[in-house]
Amino acid sequence: MMHEYIKSILPIKSGILGSIREYGLQNSVPIIRDDVAQLLDILVRASKPKRILEVGTAIGYSSILMAMAMTEVGRIDTVEISPEMVLLARDNIVQAMKQDVIRVIAGDALEVLPCLSSEYDLLFLDGAKGHYLNLYNDIKRLLKPGGLLVCDNVIFQGKILTAPKDTPRKFRTIVTNMREFLEILCTDEQFETTILETGDGVSLSYRKEI
Repeated sequence: MMHEYIKSILPIKSGILGSIREYGLQNSVPIIRDDVAQLLDILVRASKPKRILEVGTAIGYSSILMAMAMTEVGRIDTVEISPEMVLLARDNIVQAMKQDVIRVIAGDALEVLPCLSSEYDLLFLDGAKGHYLNLYNDIKRLLKPGGLLVCDNVIFQGKILTAPKDTPRKFRTIVTNMREFLEILCTDEQFETTILETGDGVSLSYRKEI
């Protein structure tokens, strides 16, 4: 009931973002929920990142949203494994006139991130949920001290609340990996982390400046 009320009063994105959102809803494309979109918009405006890395482009909705929220001249690198989604995202980015800001990298994040060397001010993780754990070391390497790590869907439709042994077999690996990822993230002394009930669960971590 609380989520429905919050959803009812939050503004819905219009223009190109509204069109992309509608396409995603009609075609069952996984894009961020409205409350997560609003949170991400505020985080980008408040933290003023100059370089953003996103894992999980889909059709470009969240990367375009972040590009529109950036108040500093900057760049966004976004990684997507699906060739079909890459094409749709690039087309949407051109329609949004953000092709000079956003670079879509086609490939598996598990292979792409180890090849990246730039440091990022904000990292948005929204790819395959079972891979968050496997990306952890590269996330730490690529995120600047003072940077923000935002991870979506960490509650995984409530499934992480159940012990892995009691989880349906097809979700067991994802639940096990997500639980371990959150435990490592929340106990890592280089991060200050909280977990929000926004959307399907969002973890928000600040990389300490040591």
